[in-house]
Amino acid sequence: MLQILKKTYPYYGKIYGVLILCTLLGQVQGLLMLIEPQIISLIVDSVINPALGKAPEANSSIFSFVISGCEQSDWWGMLWRLILFLAGTMLLYFFTFYLRWNLAHYFSIRCDNKLRGAVMKKIHSFGPSLMKEYSNGDLITIVNSDSQRIRDFHVATIPFMVDSIIYIAIALYFLSRISLLLMLIPFITVGIFVVITKGMMKLFDTLYDGIWQKNSELNTETQESIYGIRTIKSYGREDIRKKRFYKRSEDVRDYSSMFGIKRARYMLAFDGADQIVMLLSMIVSIYLASKFEMTSGEYSSFLIYLLGIIGSFVDLIFFATDIQGEKVSVRRMFGFLEKENPVLDSYGTKKVGGKPHIRLEHVTVYENDKREKKLVDDVSLDIPYGKKVGIMGRTGSGKSVLLKVMQAFREYEEGEIQINDVPFHEYDRGEITRIYGYAMQDVFLFSHSIAANIAYYRPDASEEEIEKFAEIACVDEFAQYFPDHYETIIGEKGFGLSGGQKQRVAIARALLKDAPVTVLDDCTSALDMDTESKIFVNLERHFKEKTLIMATHRAKALKDFDEILFMDDGKIIERGTFDELMEQNGAYANIYHQQMDREVYVSE
Repeated sequence: MLQILKKTYPYYGKIYGVLILCTLLGQVQGLLMLIEPQIISLIVDSVINPALGKAPEANSSIFSFVISGCEQSDWWGMLWRLILFLAGTMLLYFFTFYLRWNLAHYFSIRCDNKLRGAVMKKIHSFGPSLMKEYSNGDLITIVNSDSQRIRDFHVATIPFMVDSIIYIAIALYFLSRISLLLMLIPFITVGIFVVITKGMMKLFDTLYDGIWQKNSELNTETQESIYGIRTIKSYGREDIRKKRFYKRSEDVRDYSSMFGIKRARYMLAFDGADQIVMLLSMIVSIYLASKFEMTSGEYSSFLIYLLGIIGSFVDLIFFATDIQGEKVSVRRMFGFLEKENPVLDSYGTKKVGGKPHIRLEHVTVYENDKREKKLVDDVSLDIPYGKKVGIMGRTGSGKSVLLKVMQAFREYEEGEIQINDVPFHEYDRGEITRIYGYAMQDVFLFSHSIAANIAYYRPDASEEEIEKFAEIACVDEFAQYFPDHYETIIGEKGFGLSGGQKQRVAIARALLKDAPVTVLDDCTSALDMDTESKIFVNLERHFKEKTLIMATHRAKALKDFDEILFMDDGKIIERGTFDELMEQNGAYANIYHQQMDREVYVSE
C-alpha cells in the first residue's frame, strides 16, 4: 500500500488534504451511523416497553440526556425528542455523504486526467518503437482500467477501509458498555481472518495480473477487428475474425470464472467465520438477557452493532482484495511511465531558427540492433531552404526510412545530420518535427469533420484558410458534393472516403501547417494522373520559396524538381536534375519512358 502511495504521490499528492478531509467526513458518517442503534435502544426501553405496560429500564445509551427532562409517563414527548434527534443525525449524514462524494470525485478526476495525460505524453514521446513492447490493447488497458483503479484506491479503497476500521472500534466500545463479553467475541474473527487473508492475498496478486493480460488481449482483438473491417470484408474473413474474437472473449470469461470460483472459496471461509461469531454472540447475548444483564433496547442495539461489525470485517476483506488489483495496475502503469527512453534523452534543447538548411553526411540506418541489414546506406544530401528534392525507387529501397530519419521519427546509427550547421541531436526533438509538414504514406484521419482533419495542427484556422489549402490539394473537388461540405463527418481512419480522397485531405493537412519544409511520402499513389498533376501545379504556384521533399513512384511528377534521387537497396544510385538523369539513361530514365509509354497507351 505504501508503494502505491509513493508511486502515485506526484499525481495525487496535491489533493491529499482534500482526501483527508473526505476521510474525516467519512468518520462523521460512521459516527452518525453508530448513533442510530443508541437512539433505537432508548426508544425500545423508554418508550415502547413502557407503552406496552413494562417498567422503564436503565439503558447504557450515551444519549440518555436527550430525554432526561421528560416525565417517565410522557412517552410521546420522549418519542418526538428521540425521533427529531434521529432525523437530525440522518440529515447530517446525507449532507456529509453528498459533500464527501462530490469533493473526492471532483478533485480526483483532475488527478486521473493528469495521469492519463502522462501516459499519452509517454506514448507520443516513444512513437512507433513502443509498439514492439506494448500492444494496442496493453496501452488501452493502461489508460482506461489502470488509471481508474488508481483513482479508486485514493477515493474509495483507503477511505472506506478507514471507515470500516473506525466503525469496528467504536462499535466494540459501545458493546463493551453493555458487556465486555460482547466486545471480546468479535475479536475471535480477527485471528481467523488474518490466516485466511494471508493466503488469499498471495493468490490474488497472480490472478489480477492474469485478468489484466486477458483483457488486454481482448482489447487488441477488438480494436483490430474494428480498424481492419475493410480488409476483413474484402477477403471475406468475417467468420475467422469472429472466431478469434470469441476465443479471446471466452478466455476472459474462463479466467474470470476461475477467479470467481477461487474467490468464492475464500468468501465461503470468511462467511463461515462470520456465522460462527454470530452464533457465539447470540448465545452470549441470550445468556446475558436471561440474567437480566441486558435490556431489550440494548439487545436491539447489540444486533445492529454485531451485523455492522461483521459487515465491516467483510468490507475490509474486499478492500484488501481490491488493493491487490490496484497494486497490479500501479505496477503496470508506472512500469510503463518509468520506462527509459534513451532516444529522447539523446536530444538537446535548442530551437530551430530561421530558414532550415538540412544536410545529411554519410547517414546509415540499420534494420535492428544487430546491424546486419542497412535500410539506408551512406546517404549524403544537401537541402538548402527552398530546394525541391524528389526521391524515387522501388518498394523497400529506403525512401520512407530516409524521410523518417530526417524528421527524427527514426534514429540513424552512422553519419551526421545537421540543420543550419548545428548537429541534429542538439535540437529539441519536438522542434525538429515542427519544421516539417508531413503527409505520410499510411494516411490516418480522425473521426471528425473534413475541415477539422485539415485544421488538425491549427484548430483555430479560419474557414477561408481551410478552404484555401483544401483547394490546393483538390479536396474541394469532392467535398462540395457532400451535403455538409467540409463539415461532413468521416469515420475513424477516414472511413467514408476513398483512398485518393483521404490522401488529398492528408496533403491539405500538411500544407495548412505552413511549415518551412513539406514532406510528401508517396501520398499521391491513389490519385489519378490528372488530379496529381493539378496538385503539383498548385504546389509550385503557392510554395515556390519553401522546401519540398517528395517520395513517389511516378517519374513524371519530379520533372521540375531541383534534384532527383533514385534509391535502390538503401543507396542513392542516381542523382541529378531531370535532364541530367534522362541523359544518363539509367534507372530513372528507363522508368520514365515506361510510364510515359503506358500513359500514351491508356490515352489511345
